[in-house]
Amino acid sequence: MCNYQTLYHGAAGYVIRCPHCKGIQLAFGTTVVNLDVTEFECFKKMVTRLADDHCYATENEKLICLPLPADHVMMLVTPAEIQALANMTAEVQALLDTYNILEIAAAD
Repeated sequence: MCNYQTLYHGAAGYVIRCPHCKGIQLAFGTTVVNLDVTEFECFKKMVTRLADDHCYATENEKLICLPLPADHVMMLVTPAEIQALANMTAEVQALLDTYNILEIAAAD
């Protein structure tokens, strides 16, 4: 990463972004992944969809597999963690959308 902006920082992890190359680094639990904007948006949608699925029997069993952009790499999380990750990615997406609006307005 180049110079970076902190988009999210909390007990569960962080999300930072390089304002120049737009690369995003997401850290959650013991996993750190680098994503471009499109990959982040896809990841956020997948996390949100899984968090909205309330058919899990237990909140603390690691039973949800999240595929990551790297081949043969997945993140294994609990239903409670997927909810925390969904909240985190939603907050970051809202901030990214806001930055995008500001950048477009500044270009006009």
